[in-house]
Amino acid sequence: MKKTTILVVSSLALLSLASCDKNYHEVFAPDELGMETHEFIVEKEGGNIEIPYLSNRQGTISLMNPSDEAWVTLGAGTFDVDGSLPVSVKANSGFKRRADILFTSDTRKDTVSVLQRGAVDEIFYVAAGSMVVYNGKDELNTIVTEINVPLERIKSEILFPGKDEWIKDGNLTANAYTFRTTDNPDKLYMRRAYILLSFLDGWDEIQTARITVVQARADNQIGTKFTPEALRTVATVGGYTLPDDAYVEGYIVSTTQDSNSGDIIIEDLIRGTGEIDYTVTDCTSYLVGEDGKGFRLISVSASENDFKRYSHVSLGIGGAVLKKSQTAPICYTIEGVKSSEIITSMDASHTMPRKEKSITELTDDDVNTLVTIKDCEIPMRKGPFTPINEGYGMLHGINRVAKYPMLIRDKTGGSMYMYINITVPWRRDGTKMPYGSGSISGVVVSEQYKSFGTMSRYQLRPMTRDDIALKDDFHDGFSALITEFRWTKIPGEFESTELPGAILATEGNGEMTHTYPDYTSGLGVRFSNFSNSYFYLGPCGTGKYKGHISNGCGLTLPDGTDYKPWEGQESAQNTDGKGWIATAIRLSWGNKYWWDSDNSRGYAYLVGFSTAGITSDKVSMQFAMYNNSGSMRSPRNWKAQYSLTTSSCAEEDDSKWEDIGEFSVSDVVTWGDSGNGVREWQTTGTQVFDFPLPLEILGKEKVYIRLMPRNNVAGDANSPNGSTIKNNSGYNTMDYFAVRYNK
Repeated sequence: MKKTTILVVSSLALLSLASCDKNYHEVFAPDELGMETHEFIVEKEGGNIEIPYLSNRQGTISLMNPSDEAWVTLGAGTFDVDGSLPVSVKANSGFKRRADILFTSDTRKDTVSVLQRGAVDEIFYVAAGSMVVYNGKDELNTIVTEINVPLERIKSEILFPGKDEWIKDGNLTANAYTFRTTDNPDKLYMRRAYILLSFLDGWDEIQTARITVVQARADNQIGTKFTPEALRTVATVGGYTLPDDAYVEGYIVSTTQDSNSGDIIIEDLIRGTGEIDYTVTDCTSYLVGEDGKGFRLISVSASENDFKRYSHVSLGIGGAVLKKSQTAPICYTIEGVKSSEIITSMDASHTMPRKEKSITELTDDDVNTLVTIKDCEIPMRKGPFTPINEGYGMLHGINRVAKYPMLIRDKTGGSMYMYINITVPWRRDGTKMPYGSGSISGVVVSEQYKSFGTMSRYQLRPMTRDDIALKDDFHDGFSALITEFRWTKIPGEFESTELPGAILATEGNGEMTHTYPDYTSGLGVRFSNFSNSYFYLGPCGTGKYKGHISNGCGLTLPDGTDYKPWEGQESAQNTDGKGWIATAIRLSWGNKYWWDSDNSRGYAYLVGFSTAGITSDKVSMQFAMYNNSGSMRSPRNWKAQYSLTTSSCAEEDDSKWEDIGEFSVSDVVTWGDSGNGVREWQTTGTQVFDFPLPLEILGKEKVYIRLMPRNNVAGDANSPNGSTIKNNSGYNTMDYFAVRYNK
């Protein structure tokens, strides 16, 4: 009987549907009620806001807490179709506060929150993250607090991992949390407890303070203290295992907040087998001892690296392994630490000794310590913090590059590299780098990077973007430009150059050419190749900003506007999310003829400029280049020279050229099979170099600089020095060139 009924009903339903639509179905509009934004922040002064909503049904609007009517006024109590709700918010002279607004139809509900800042900040400060108590002292233990919220809003509880409840008489005031303890009878082990203080702030977010209380053993000992000097004495290259009760005291100067705390380890760069251990940085911290010397700490896991930056800690390191590097500068690492083994922890933000130095003042004792480099700048005024080919990085799921060394220099003339990991969130987020001067704080490390050849003895690891405290505007800096080339500026119809086939400086005075005499491009200059360059500010990655380049390359003209030659050619830029700028834009320039085999000498980049009327105590040169030939065979070993009397690069005029310095240039990564794939001496980004120049070049009508191969050595798939230069094949690309002086 039931089956018959169902069939009859089904038949009637089909007839009904057929009468409505020849396809036997009817589309009913779904109930709709919702908002794109569910939180609106209002400043303490109050004001009016509009809350847009989407709806196709009628409904009501109300405050979930009627008492909020004292400071929030709704402009309507009902809604019909899509629209917006006017809301008026009064000024707030107290703590921050929150009101929730309820939208209700007959079938749906949704809420919107109005969050207002307050004229008075909620203060919930607890000085100690961890402390030690001792036996035989039936006295109050005190933890300093600073609290201005009502104490009745604060929840207090004590957690005991063991069976004994040995903390008693806990009491919280605005200025202190006090408690008493019973004695620890255990002769072998300390015991722990956790005091948790929490409250719901005005925006309904939970604020929590956790204090670890460690009680000494029955003999009132907390272990064997190792001074920094004692740790360095017992450290070995192979590793020394510390005794179970060992502990050390010092300052935590790092944070894992922006993923730049430690060196990411690349196990293998060859195509198809690349492995990068990204967790290493999340397990790395740096501790500076009372003597001002530092240790790298590597925790057993990222969760056990929960140290607070700028805290003074006593840290249990029993069972951890202490190592020292085999080569100078000697660096010390403690592997296998746990933040849960903190014995005491106190905020030392305002009391921790701090170092402020110039680059030339750094010593081996600064390694693994926090140093502020004063009066410094990032000289390459172009691109993001990591101008690399993202096709070889984690944004494309490829493990070929882990960090980028960005050159920094200071007012004293010193220079070094600043490491930025590719896991750093702000390294290529679309914002321009700061081009003025200021200070950069970071942990000094000594990590060689083979793809960049010989590095400076020390490098700097800023922990957060705020550590790079440089001014945005280049004019707010200590240096000024004599000449600068940031893109290929071709001479115009009525412009002439002294050097044949030269391009013009993009700022300051000067021109640049190449000395191979038998090549001129269709543009009339002696640069035979313009390369894809990797200076798009970002964001990058698979599917990111495909087909346009909205954030540009950070190239600001003297009038303050952006240089945008790619306008109208957006579809050619960054089409695969690798961060590149098309060849036609000519942000990079170079040549593929580098060796004069008849005379066994190199061809050169040749730059000429004037320093007339300029005086200074410091003058220097910066440039960026890499070898970008797929067949390699590009010049590996280079020299820089200057002349005040000639632009001739003929052999008979070599005596008129003075040496500036030597450098090596890496081959760019070439994607290919295992025979022609990625090698550790190959780079995914441009190399930036810095050379001090002699003061005698100042005040001259003409100065010439040449950058030329010093021998016929080139790289191949098996060695950075395994081949010879091949003309019309071995490209070298220049991305930047400048000469600057201290104002």
